[in-house]
Amino acid sequence: MAGRVVYAVDDLSTLSAVAALGVDAVEIEPPDDEEQLRRFVAVARSRGLGVTLRLASDRILGPAVVDHVVQWLAGFALDGVRLDGPPPPVPLGEFAAAVGALSDHLGRPLTLAESGRFLVPGDGGVLGTIDAVSAWLWRAGDADPLPDPGLPVAPPPPGAVATLTGLRDVAATLLLTAPLTPLLSPADNLPAETLRALTALRRAHPELTSTEPEPTRPIRRGAEVITMRRGALVVAANIGLTPARIGLHGVPRSVLFTTGPGVSLTHTSVDLPPESAAVVACCRFDQP
Repeated sequence: MAGRVVYAVDDLSTLSAVAALGVDAVEIEPPDDEEQLRRFVAVARSRGLGVTLRLASDRILGPAVVDHVVQWLAGFALDGVRLDGPPPPVPLGEFAAAVGALSDHLGRPLTLAESGRFLVPGDGGVLGTIDAVSAWLWRAGDADPLPDPGLPVAPPPPGAVATLTGLRDVAATLLLTAPLTPLLSPADNLPAETLRALTALRRAHPELTSTEPEPTRPIRRGAEVITMRRGALVVAANIGLTPARIGLHGVPRSVLFTTGPGVSLTHTSVDLPPESAAVVACCRFDQP
């Protein structure tokens, strides 16, 4: 699951529509009927999708339950588990060791995530959400680089993200191109065409799927503009209410994705309309 686009679903009958979005895996709550879960996993696999379980962490009450979850991972050919909620009342180190041992035994990667972080694999990075990235966008005037785009910093004003379509699309672009694992849900209200375009971009440019940040400062933020280096690509965002010219610290070659019209390239920069983002391929950079 680390580095893949995960889409949380509550209605298991929506699998075909979710698969058409280009995501890599679906996250579900375990159904009461184990045979239903077995059928769902088989159908998901036939569509090229991984399957992870979302469990309320307060249901993990002891070693016996941990063993049961590990048996689910093996018996239903699942890809991982995410614990959602307050810290569970069992040592997470023991849970992680059991999942890691099963992964080694099966010879395939398994994941264990607790809220927004991966415990297995240990270098899996973090899970990011639209709400978390949107919250960071509302830190107007903060010039510090983003230390971890998967962790919420401060909540946006009530209703702000839902009403500002431009910033929602900017947040989605940053989420789908940042060094983390995107976790999406129907509640994000992300247009299907936007998500399909961004997942297609990730497939075409594997550097966007890496959970490892660039060795040099990958994210730069001013009061209203953001740039993020991803291999030979630069993600640029303008969260202001006026057009902005954003330096790319390199020579742009082509625009691969935009949240809307009006984007143009200069010799070393990109011009963006208000509340917009673009992914730009560069032919060289002025620093490593």
